[in-house]
Amino acid sequence: MDHILREIKALDIRDVLYQVTDDENSIKEMIHQLIETNALPSIKRESKNEETARKKLEEGNKIISSAPLEKLIEIYSEAIAYALPGSELLARGFANRSAALTNGGMYKDSLKDIERAFEIGYPDNLKAKLYARKAKNLLALNPKMRSEVDDAINQAKIWVEKMDDDNKKRVRKSLEQLKTDKSFKKPVKLWEKSVFLPKTPDDNPTILRASGSIDIKNSEIFGRHIVATKDIKAGETIMVHRFYAFTLKSEYRYRCCWNCSRSTWSSVPCTQCSNVIYCNKVCRDTAWQNHHDIECPAITAILAHFKFHDYGYSCLLSVRLLVKALKEFGTINALYEKVKQIDLLHDPIFKLFTGTVYDDTKYASVYSLFRLTLNPMATPGIKLSIATILFLLSGTTEILGRRFDDDPTELMNNKWAIFIGNLIYRHIEIIQTNAVKMLLSNREGNSVNHGMFLAPLLSLCSHSCDCNIYSLRTGDINTEIAIQPIKKGQQICISYGTTYQKLPAVERGQFIQKGYGFLCQCAACVNGWGPDYRFTPCAELPKKTENELFTILMKCNNHISLIDRHMKRSAKEFTSRKVIEMIADLSAMLNLLGPDKYPCQEMVAAKIGLINLITCIREYI
Repeated sequence: MDHILREIKALDIRDVLYQVTDDENSIKEMIHQLIETNALPSIKRESKNEETARKKLEEGNKIISSAPLEKLIEIYSEAIAYALPGSELLARGFANRSAALTNGGMYKDSLKDIERAFEIGYPDNLKAKLYARKAKNLLALNPKMRSEVDDAINQAKIWVEKMDDDNKKRVRKSLEQLKTDKSFKKPVKLWEKSVFLPKTPDDNPTILRASGSIDIKNSEIFGRHIVATKDIKAGETIMVHRFYAFTLKSEYRYRCCWNCSRSTWSSVPCTQCSNVIYCNKVCRDTAWQNHHDIECPAITAILAHFKFHDYGYSCLLSVRLLVKALKEFGTINALYEKVKQIDLLHDPIFKLFTGTVYDDTKYASVYSLFRLTLNPMATPGIKLSIATILFLLSGTTEILGRRFDDDPTELMNNKWAIFIGNLIYRHIEIIQTNAVKMLLSNREGNSVNHGMFLAPLLSLCSHSCDCNIYSLRTGDINTEIAIQPIKKGQQICISYGTTYQKLPAVERGQFIQKGYGFLCQCAACVNGWGPDYRFTPCAELPKKTENELFTILMKCNNHISLIDRHMKRSAKEFTSRKVIEMIADLSAMLNLLGPDKYPCQEMVAAKIGLINLITCIREYI
């Protein structure tokens, strides 16, 4: 995103990028304002709440036969998050959610919840129902799994004696139905996107987890950017990396994992707070080790205060960046020394490096990202929010060495508090400039934004309304794939949110100018490409190439038609094996024609097909 600099006039580039923010007085003033106006927020510390958990369970139970599965899972997951660890209410939450999952054809997830309910200690007088449901799940998944089914049925028959007469009749009837009625709802199959993930490149000596065919360059016109160091073929992997950090929008915190961002149907809660859920215990333990042990008590207080603020989850992401930096360096003093060291460096590329390599899991790759100055009209409100975050952090964690909630005036004179306040302000600027929306697909096939992430290496890519790489994301892993042949020396470009296939040039220009402060000069904008633009057919080819092209063109036309049907949810044959075949064929067609033929009609169609194909295999929410 550094090429934004080419539109900034009358400013020294190095000053814009690397001048240390010295906002000590304004942070102090905002803390003082909070105290003097008695605007200090109350610090919410309690998170688990049995009454809230009970109400959510009752809410789910009332609509279990009528509400969409997604809504039911969200309600039950929130109940599970609020329930006390090891409580009967938590066991009931897992059991009730398992019923919704069985009804929705998600039998594997239901089995996970059933086992969790048993482990906690589900009431004896209800166990028979759970064993009967387990048998149903097993039969629906595989009618031949006789030993496991028989065991579940036998357990149901044993525990049914603990039930009252009405429930006995219901359970015995359901067990009898299992013997005769095998017409279960077909198991729901979700995309397992890991099968599409390529091997992580390891042939770049300076950029970790990136192809050896790219390098980071810097110029006065474009700032820092990424270029191809050799010809790149369509379908080649450019980079594979995890998000440095991400955060979920509030409405998705009970539908997606706080550690990897995947949508999850049979989640487990944090054992300390009620704010987040995880795919499983592995994700929960990983998050606790990497960041959540520090942020856990703070999130409760921050969410209580910023719940209805538009930039509330930007604040959470800025705190996550702070926590990860502290985890990396161990102490505030060590972090302070590191950023001071980075600020003294003059080479704009080396500022991003850790040692002799670019490692986007390290804080240096984030701290030195280009950032647009925040809107002056919004700055006072944001600084006041930062002062509030400082107060909440100091009252719920020991980031500053101890808790300061007993005397907040001490924050005004605490060197480290002011340093952290300035760092959070810098993080918010970085986030506003570089954060990327996390998109999933809903059941209607529409994209939904469920959060945002920061991936430093991706932020170094320039913008084009006709991008030449495209993202395939699964959980918190982001893969960038070349979607057309790229010639040596060309820039690697992503889209900052607008493409010529969706908007005409004028509207794209306004979007980029308003959001990023520069005038887009990509080929699509210079040539006036838009949704209705008609590209010319490919020029004459040698006979041998023409014959190969004809064969693969016929296959690709069929692929494009299939992709279109899938996007309308009418394609039955859209399997993972078919997707891999289509990616290979569309890439082969693009490579057969080569970079010099772009943008001919045939290549544009194949490229759009490749983009739509990758979009099709996006995870569902």
